[in-house]
Amino acid sequence: MKLVSVLPLAAVAACTAQPPGPPALAARAAGSCIDLSQVTSRHVVGPSAVVFETTHGTYRADLQGSCAARADASAIVETVSRSGQLCRDDRVRVFDPVEAKATGARSFPQCRVLALTPIPHS
Repeated sequence: MKLVSVLPLAAVAACTAQPPGPPALAARAAGSCIDLSQVTSRHVVGPSAVVFETTHGTYRADLQGSCAARADASAIVETVSRSGQLCRDDRVRVFDPVEAKATGARSFPQCRVLALTPIPHS
C-alpha cells in the first residue's frame, strides 16, 4: 500500500518514491528518515533542497538535481512512500499547479533525496 501526500506549497516540495532498494532500507534502519504524518510544513530552499518542519524538529532534504528550480509559493509537493516516511533515496517532485494542469505533474522532474540533515533551532 502506498501513502500519497499532496500539499499546496505556501512553501513546499514533492516526493515520489520508487520501491525501496537496499540503500533505502539501510537508510530507514539507520534512522535517517522523517515521519511524513508529523510534517507540519515544507519549504523549498534553493533549487536542490527542501526544509521539512515536523512536530519533533526541522530537517533539510538535500536533493540530487534541481527539482525546485522553478518553485514559488503556489508550488505543490507530492510524496509517495511505502512506509509513510521520507528517507534518503526516496524521490521528490516540486511542480506548479497551473502548469501541471496543462502538462501533468509527471512532466516535472523527480529528484532523489541525498541526505536528511537535522537543523538545530537557534
